[in-house]
Amino acid sequence: MNLSILTLLLTPFVGGILAYLGGLIHRSVRFAFAFLFSLLTIVLVAGYYGSKIDSLIYGRLFGSLLVLQMNSLSWLLAIVISTIFLMSTLFSIPEMEETPHVNAYYFELFFLEGTMLGVVLAGDLLTFFVFWEMMSWVSYFLVIKGTKESSQAGYKYIIMSLVGADAALIGLTLVYLKTQSFVFVNISSMLSSQSPAFIISVFALFAINFLIKAAIMPLHTWLPDAYSEAPSPVSSILSGVLEKIGVYGLFFFVFVIFGMNLFKGIIPNVFGDSLIFVVLQWMAGLSILFGTFLAILQEDAKRILAYSTIAQVGYIVLGLSLNSTLGVAGGLLQLVNHAIFKSLLFFVVGGIIYRTGTKNLSELGGLIKKMPVSFISMLLGIIALAGIPPLNGFAPKWMIYQALIQKKSVLLLTIALIGGTGSFLYVYRLIHSIFLGTLPEKYDNVKEVPLLMQIPMIFLALLTIIFGLFPGIPLTAIAKVQEFIGMTPIRFTLTGFPQGSALSTLNIVKISGTLVGAFAFAFLLFVSLPKTRRVSQYDNYAAGQVVTKYTKYNYSFGFYSFFRDIMNPIFKLSADEIYTEFTKFMRVLGDHIRRVYTGGLETYVSYIVVIMAVIFAFVVLGGRIW
Repeated sequence: MNLSILTLLLTPFVGGILAYLGGLIHRSVRFAFAFLFSLLTIVLVAGYYGSKIDSLIYGRLFGSLLVLQMNSLSWLLAIVISTIFLMSTLFSIPEMEETPHVNAYYFELFFLEGTMLGVVLAGDLLTFFVFWEMMSWVSYFLVIKGTKESSQAGYKYIIMSLVGADAALIGLTLVYLKTQSFVFVNISSMLSSQSPAFIISVFALFAINFLIKAAIMPLHTWLPDAYSEAPSPVSSILSGVLEKIGVYGLFFFVFVIFGMNLFKGIIPNVFGDSLIFVVLQWMAGLSILFGTFLAILQEDAKRILAYSTIAQVGYIVLGLSLNSTLGVAGGLLQLVNHAIFKSLLFFVVGGIIYRTGTKNLSELGGLIKKMPVSFISMLLGIIALAGIPPLNGFAPKWMIYQALIQKKSVLLLTIALIGGTGSFLYVYRLIHSIFLGTLPEKYDNVKEVPLLMQIPMIFLALLTIIFGLFPGIPLTAIAKVQEFIGMTPIRFTLTGFPQGSALSTLNIVKISGTLVGAFAFAFLLFVSLPKTRRVSQYDNYAAGQVVTKYTKYNYSFGFYSFFRDIMNPIFKLSADEIYTEFTKFMRVLGDHIRRVYTGGLETYVSYIVVIMAVIFAFVVLGGRIW
C-alpha cells in the first residue's frame, strides 16, 4: 500500500508537535524543527510533480470509504501552500520571537498547513469537511495572536466561517442520505440521477461556504479586519493561501464533482453561459470593482493589501467562471501568481511594522535609504500586482482580458480594466507613503529587517521576475489541471503564446527587452544631463515654505480624499454595516434569550413544574397532546 500521501499529510502535524516540544528545550531547537519540517513538506510535495492520480484508502466510516488522493489540481494547490508556509516560517523566526506563547504559535502554524493540505488531498466529502473545519478554527487562533483589536477581528472571521460550515454540513448530510457515500467519485456518478432541485440546493449550500472563505463580495466582511490585525506572517498566509482554498473548493466542486455536463442539463443559459457562471462572474466583477475602490481609500498599509486581495481574487474567480480554456488557465495562473506577489507585499509591510511599530501611512516616509531590500521587494511586488510586464501579474490578466473579449463580455471587461487601472492608484500610494519623501526624525536609526525576514522577500521577488518572464513554467502544471478536468489544455511556450493561439502572438521576453531598452535610454539621458549634488532632506522648500524636521513635504494623509467624496454615496450601502446591524440584533436577541436561559437550577425546575402542570391540565380535560 502506498503510504506516501499519508506521510506528506502527517509531516506538518509532526513538525508542529516537535517544534512545540523543541521550544521547551531551547528556541534554536524550535527553529531547527520548524525549518526542517517546512522544507521537508515542500520536498515531499515536489516529489509528486508530473505523477498521475494517486490515492490511499485510510479508513471506513458509516459504510463509506475514507480516501486521500493526489491529482494535478491538488498538487498545484499543495505546492503553493507548502511554498508560502516555508517562507512564512522563516519570516516568523525574528517576527514572533518576543511574542508570548511563541511555542503555541508554531504548533498552530504547522497544524494550519496540515489542515490545508488535508483539504486539497481529501478524496471524500467527510475528510474534506473535517479538515476544512480544523483549518477554520486553527486559523482563528492564529488571527487573534495579532494586535489588541485582533480578538474582535477573529470573532467576525470565525462567525462567518461557522455560517459557511453549517451550510456545508447540511449539504454533506443531504448528499450522504441520497448517495450513501462520501467518496467524491461515487458522489459525482450518482448526482446525475438526482432531481434538479436537489442538485442546485446542494451546490448552493457548498458554494456559500467556499465564497465566504474566498471573501467574494458581499461575503467578504471578515477579511479586512482579520488581515489587518493578524500577525504579519499569518496575514501573508491568509491572503496567499487561505483564500485560495476557498477558490479551490468552488473550482473542484463545479468542474470535478458536479461537472459541466450536469449543470448544462438543469441550469438555463443566460447570455450564452450557464446561470451559475453568470452569477459567479458578476460577483467576481463586483469584488474587483469595489475591492479596488476601497483599497484606494485606506490609510492603513495592511488594509490596502486586504482590500486589494478581494479585488485580485475577483480576477481568479472571474477567469475560472468564464469556463473557457483561456479563462480557466488565466484564473489558475492568477491564483499561483497572486499567492507570490501578495505574500511578498505582506512580508514587506510586516517588516516595516517590525522596524517602525506602525502601519499607518501618514506616520511613515523616506525609508528607501534605510530599508533598500524592502523597497526593491515592494517595488517588484506592486509592479506585479498592477499587472505590468515583465513581472508575473501581467500574463494572467492579459489572458483574462482576452477570454472576456472572446466571450464578448463588454461590461465585465470594462470592470476588469477599471480594476487594473485602479490598482495603479493604491500601489503607488503604498510605496510613496512608506519609502519616499521625508524620513521622520524618529526613524533615523531604523535598519533593514533581519536576514531571515529578507530571505522570503528576495525569494518571492525573484519568483515574480522568473514567472513573469517565463509564464510557461507555471502553465505547464496548469495545462495538466485542465487535462484533469476534461478541458482542452492551453497552448503556450516558455516565454509566451504561439502564433495562431487564442492570444495571438505574445512574447514576454521581447516585451521585456523593449522596456529595458527604454529604461536604458532614459538612464543614459539622465547621466548626460548636468550633475546634481546631494543635499540634506531639509535643504528644500515646498510652496515657498522652508522644510524643517517638523514639516512633512510628502503628502500622505487623505491621499485620495477627493475620491472618497465622490464615492461616499455608493459606499453608504455597505455589506460591513449590514453585518454590524445583524450582530447588534443578535446581541439584543441574546439578551432576551438569557432572561429565559438564566443558568439557575431554580429557574429550570420552575419551568418543569409549569410545563408538567400544563400537560396535566390537558390530560385531565381530555385534550390531545401533539
